[in-house]
Amino acid sequence: MNNRDDERLQGHDVHLNSASMATKERERGKLYRWFDNFWYHHKWKTLIIGFCLIVVLICTLQMCNKESEGDISILTAGPYGFMTADSGLGDLRNCLANYLPDDYDEDGVRKVDVRHYTIYSEDQIKTYAAQNITINTADNSSEYKSFYGYIATGETSVLFLDPWLYEEMQGKLMDIVDLAGVVPVGGITITDDNGKTHCYGVRLGDTALYANTAMQVLPEDTVICLAAPLYVGGKSSDEAEFAKAVAYLKALVGIKE
Repeated sequence: MNNRDDERLQGHDVHLNSASMATKERERGKLYRWFDNFWYHHKWKTLIIGFCLIVVLICTLQMCNKESEGDISILTAGPYGFMTADSGLGDLRNCLANYLPDDYDEDGVRKVDVRHYTIYSEDQIKTYAAQNITINTADNSSEYKSFYGYIATGETSVLFLDPWLYEEMQGKLMDIVDLAGVVPVGGITITDDNGKTHCYGVRLGDTALYANTAMQVLPEDTVICLAAPLYVGGKSSDEAEFAKAVAYLKALVGIKE
């Protein structure tokens, strides 16, 4: 008797489980059919919207993590380098920011961006070779081309150059005497055939600026100069932007406005 009841109960249990599974299958079937229908009619719209959302998310994250641009940028170039996280580079930026005549972008913070190119002259490479120090000439050539490529963009006007680069840049620099009417302390002068004095650069080590310890990460024979503006393209072609660079150069070399 009990065995038969058990068999009936067991059979009943099997019947209930089968019904439950069938219900779940029907529910799953409805969801699947809805999704399949939705995907069939809206696939491309969904993909485009999803792509746009991903792009917006990536751009937002980049903007949040991106460091704000400085009020002005300068370029340094010569046979030395900076590590990205080097405290000396940070101190240099902070020191240079103290000489900004104004908060140009009006964000409440005076900031200077520093772009650097490590470049050696042929004589400097030979000097290092005599000391058993090898300079990678391929990397040096690449940096040299990048340096002139960036100068050609007109994005930076204030330059801190090794003497040999300063000599190479002659003809592409502004005469400080024409800009300020005086030769600053440390000015490198030449006299033309008409007896007129010109000054296209200032020796960093002779300026009051170099008394700042932070500036001494640069060699004392570094020359401060101003690239001539481009006629078209880059910040230097903008009269107002170039005027900021001129005012900043004057502040760096101690010329009072």
